[in-house]
Amino acid sequence: MQQEPRILRHPLASRIFHWSLILGFLPAALSGFVIWWKPEGEDFVNLAMRIHIIGATIFTVASILFTILATDRVVAFIRHISEWTMHDVRWLMVGGGYMHKIVFKKEIPVPPMDKMNSGQKSMGALMLHGGIFLMVSGWLLYAFLPITPREIAYWLGLGHEWIGLLLGVSTLAHIGLGIYNQAEFKSMFGDGTIPLAVAEKHSPLWVERHVEPIVSDDAPQEQALQEQSLG
Repeated sequence: MQQEPRILRHPLASRIFHWSLILGFLPAALSGFVIWWKPEGEDFVNLAMRIHIIGATIFTVASILFTILATDRVVAFIRHISEWTMHDVRWLMVGGGYMHKIVFKKEIPVPPMDKMNSGQKSMGALMLHGGIFLMVSGWLLYAFLPITPREIAYWLGLGHEWIGLLLGVSTLAHIGLGIYNQAEFKSMFGDGTIPLAVAEKHSPLWVERHVEPIVSDDAPQEQALQEQSLG
């Protein structure tokens, strides 16, 4: 029986960084909700703060290491989230067709996408810029609060709360859609590959422009594919 052709979508470095976000940013975000909500019980809030600091440390260290050790992936990521066309605008106008698929159980035509769809680009841009702000503002407020001017500390704290809230809610939505897209979820938390048929359906421009067969004795041309360049 012929094996279904698959494409490497998420290299190991990207998958490890994604896992670190689960271990770091997600606990920081959830504990941040508790700190923002300020429930009754000082011990509970103190516990949330400790979890918040541990999560923030993992998130910060992972981000720095990924930037240093996988600079090529960071450059490719920034390039992807920065490339916008009218296809992206039209994709956002119909929400990628997700509302129709999830609520009405039917599919509608959506504009062809490259490796990342418009929603992933938006989430990526939010995580990049918002994540940097959260790391910088968080450590300034935690480690350098005594020497930070009061007015600056006030605005940093306000921005940290609201950007953290926005990014936390967006991350939970991102996880939900990731689980809904089982092939993408299995790829990120598996071997990094997705079936060619799935890629052709959801990322046809990526397959057309950046994917080529691997020709070797161990990898028949019709079964193995790879990206032509970083993407």
